Amino acid sequence: MALTCRSSAVSIAFGIVSFFMADDDKTIRVDVPRDVLASVEVPPPRTKDAYLELIARHRERLARTATLKYRNVLVVMITADDLA
Repeated sequence: MALTCRSSAVSIAFGIVSFFMADDDKTIRVDVPRDVLASVEVPPPRTKDAYLELIARHRERLARTATLKYRNVLVVMITADDLA
């Protein structure tokens, strides 16, 4: 069950940054809390555009983490422990 990147679309809402991957024809949403992303780089992002750029820079790492956590669910949540 390997996930593949679906698109470059990113959603930011309610303190969560989400991007999308696919398992065959099923879309999987990957959620990363903004505070977790903010801990990835110094200084932390402060704008929506900065979060989008951060996701783009770290997409490969986040996608690998999501693939490891994926267990046939529709949403994968990446936590600070996952990125430690």
